[in-house]
Amino acid sequence: MYWLVLGFVLEGIFHFFSLKRIFNFTENICFIGFVIFIIGNLRGPVLKRSLFKVFILAMVIMLWFETLMFYHFKIAFGPSSLYVISNTNPDELIEFAKEYTDFKVFLLSVLFFIPLLKLKAIAQSLVAISSKCAIDKYKLAKLSCITLVFLISFKYSKLIDYNLPYLIGRSIVLNYKDSQWVEGFNAKLEANPNLVKNKNENINSTYIVVIGESTTSSHMQLYGYYRQTNTLLDKQRDSLKIYNDVISPHTSTFHSLSKSLSLGNYEDPKKVLALPITSVFNKSGFKTFWISNHSPAFNPNSALARIANEAQSLFYNSKEVVVNNLKHDGELLSEIDEALKDSASHKIIFLHLIGAHFSYENRYPSEFNRFIEKPKSKFDSEIAFEKINQYDNAISYSDFILSEVLDKLKAENSNSYLMFFSDHGEEVFQDENFYGHFEDRPTKNTFKIPFVLWYSSSFKYPNDYEFDQNRKYMTDDLWHSIAHISGLESPFIDVKRSIFSSEFEHRKRIILKDKNYESFFE
Repeated sequence: MYWLVLGFVLEGIFHFFSLKRIFNFTENICFIGFVIFIIGNLRGPVLKRSLFKVFILAMVIMLWFETLMFYHFKIAFGPSSLYVISNTNPDELIEFAKEYTDFKVFLLSVLFFIPLLKLKAIAQSLVAISSKCAIDKYKLAKLSCITLVFLISFKYSKLIDYNLPYLIGRSIVLNYKDSQWVEGFNAKLEANPNLVKNKNENINSTYIVVIGESTTSSHMQLYGYYRQTNTLLDKQRDSLKIYNDVISPHTSTFHSLSKSLSLGNYEDPKKVLALPITSVFNKSGFKTFWISNHSPAFNPNSALARIANEAQSLFYNSKEVVVNNLKHDGELLSEIDEALKDSASHKIIFLHLIGAHFSYENRYPSEFNRFIEKPKSKFDSEIAFEKINQYDNAISYSDFILSEVLDKLKAENSNSYLMFFSDHGEEVFQDENFYGHFEDRPTKNTFKIPFVLWYSSSFKYPNDYEFDQNRKYMTDDLWHSIAHISGLESPFIDVKRSIFSSEFEHRKRIILKDKNYESFFE
């Protein structure tokens, strides 16, 4: 009860009490009481003490993290947060912890963890308390009936919707079923030798797809931002196709890119591992490159890891955990040079920048510390001014990187294009008083992303190519757009989902499972 009340009171003090928090508090009491009752009816005091210790540690860590998330971001810790953590990389986790650790977090952590010094005594007391509720006769039958009644009551009272172990377990089962389906789907595709064809196989082609990180179009000069954050690209504006209304399907790299670079979309999310874009180009005769300034993900079987690992040439600039992650995107330029020198007739290079990911101050070298004056913001605080300046400096450095890559590609003088988009956007004290990107605390800026295309004068674009800068587009269909603009043919390519096609059809842009983007932020 100490930990339950502590978390509930702190969350109320930090922000507010609400009916949802009360339901969550009630669910925690019911669930913890039920588990204590079940463990208390097991045989053997040693076994019971051990299980109580494990259970106490698990619950304290869960309640602590849930309270931290609510303190910082007014959001609950759920399966989506857990999956983002499990599919990210060590560098991002370390930076996340450093960014959001302050004295209040330290004090809060002390309040949660100091009592664990008495863990042995607490476990022993639970053994004693639960023994008073032990069942003597017909134990199995009675426990089964009590468990059944509890689960039915839990389900129909809707309290189960607040139970983290249940939500995680359900997500694991659903993800496993989807992955099994995709494995079978991909196996059938592998058996088809004519799955995809390059219509321009007689023309030497070089394509570069640059994936930005945490870059919102709201802070880009190309999109009307008041600061000159894109001075180099702005000089080439006339040669760029700038799309004004493009959003990401999610606010995390893992969720967003796994849809953007596979057949998965909000209508058919289980295809998130189906036919990775790198695999499509491999089958069409292209040599594929994946050049990344991120370290590999914890989970090598995650959708994004599998997309990257399909590339024939794979380069991670950070193969191990890097303290402060100070490897700047400029270190990738030499890898671009090597890829462009490759003798393959058909090449596509996926360049995954670290872009404007927090910690923003680590994203650019000192000479790009350009914005130091007080920025415009409705949130009058030093932290807001500092983070906005750092973020804008990171955007400015990405402008330099993109300009350098574009100049290198222009020198190739071939059938070529450069496409730039970001995995998701970022909130930096513009609409709300925080910085970062969280699915459970969405803002318009966490979805709004840049989308820019450049192509050479000799570029062989599709017959149905059409540029409409105001098309409303969501990048869960990007797989189709990349394949289409690259001159590929496949029964799986739907030009109605390609932003570059005259046959493009507008569709509802559904975010957050069931929210229409067009009306959600009005």
